[in-house]
Order: sequence, then structure tokens, then C-alpha cells
Amino acid sequence: MAFDTDVAALGATAITGNHELLHRALENVVRNAARHTPSGTRVHVAGTYDAARREIQFTVTDEGSGVADTELGSIFDPFYRGSQARGTPCHGLGLAIARRVVETHGGSIRA
Repeated sequence: MAFDTDVAALGATAITGNHELLHRALENVVRNAARHTPSGTRVHVAGTYDAARREIQFTVTDEGSGVADTELGSIFDPFYRGSQARGTPCHGLGLAIARRVVETHGGSIRA
């Protein structure tokens, strides 16, 4: 598994909030992408900063099979495990934690 990152646009952007929780939220999303991406493919992480809105956006994409459209609204719910995740050693909490942290900091998260 390889990772591509493109966060140079963030520069030395200061982030207000609990840095440890924000780190864990991003880590949970990236770890989830890595878990569901086939061996030999990549996970892409990009970050942008909108100075006018004072907003940072991270985008995490992978080369996995994806999530069914009917499940997209549920993957950030606690204990939800999509049909692609069944049979894997996970508990359905990582993305729920990420959503809680992001929303607590005034942001949003979506798939």
C-alpha cells in the first residue's frame, strides 16, 4: 500500500481546536481507506485551505471497490459496518469518531 499526499497548499496554516482529536479523526479516515484498498494500490490524501472562509478541507480517496450509494449516509454512524466491511476485523467506530470530532470543531464530514 502506498500513500500519496498533497497538502503543500496548507503551508503553515494554524488550526484552532484539539489537535490530538483532529489528528485521530483524520487518521481514522485514512486508516479506513487503507483497510479497504487492495494491496498494490494507493490511498490519496489532499488538503486545501480557503482563506476567505477560514476553512481547511481534507480529501481522502482510495482505489477500493467503494461504498454502495445506499450506504453512504450510514457509514459515519456508530457500529455501522457496510456490506464491504463484513468479515473484516473492525467495529464500526472509526468513522463515527471522526464525524463526532469534526462536528464538535464546527466542521462537516461526508462520503
